Amino acid sequence: LNTGGQGKMTNNESINEYWNSEFTSSDKLFFQKCARILLKKTFIVRDKDVENRKMFYFVSKNSDFFSQYFSFMGFEVLVQKDSGVVMLSNIVNENISASVAVNRFRFKKIESIILCCLWTLLSDRLHRGSLDKLIKITLSDLNIELEKYDYKKPFDKGPLNDILKLFCKFNLIGTIGEIGDEDFAIILYPSLQFALNESEFVSFVKDAEKRMKVNEEDTTAFEESEDFDTTDSEIDPFDLEIDMGDEE
Repeated sequence: LNTGGQGKMTNNESINEYWNSEFTSSDKLFFQKCARILLKKTFIVRDKDVENRKMFYFVSKNSDFFSQYFSFMGFEVLVQKDSGVVMLSNIVNENISASVAVNRFRFKKIESIILCCLWTLLSDRLHRGSLDKLIKITLSDLNIELEKYDYKKPFDKGPLNDILKLFCKFNLIGTIGEIGDEDFAIILYPSLQFALNESEFVSFVKDAEKRMKVNEEDTTAFEESEDFDTTDSEIDPFDLEIDMGDEE
């Protein structure tokens, strides 16, 4: 990951001095906006829209200062220029206690399953050499992938819509249209690549296959099945580093 940027701070220069010498009034306002978006969404995706493109290049240009700023909270800013993704990540070293990793969001079981399916679909398209900046899939594509977990019946669109909105909140995906529309599509943002790494994915899938397989005749829509209960007892032990910042 590329973390360098223009205007690197010197060892003897304070954040305040750098802030006042390198940033115009409009830069300062835009810095604040970008910082709040990172705290709220964790990811900035360059090719999502015009505003995200502006934020991506601004953070990339000033990534050292952003990382210095967020380091006081135990975070760093990582820039993946090839994929067009900026992300807020926990600093990992022996001097940082695990107790400060406060931006870890626990998905419920079915949310984790669907996230893994979306991750797999994106990974497959990339490995096949897709040149699309933003990869789109249909609900049928998602259902086919879910069949690997023995889910062969369509989901109720209400709960599924809530799950997709959750992923949209963190800039992992986008949607076109409404579930049930003929032209409904899910946009897989490249940030999905960094929501899971290979080892996490393999470990999760192995665990999920053991716990989630059910007999076909006993399978119902997930909102009716105890396997999809959304109480705290059904929260999956699999963790994804996603910020839980306050809504604006």
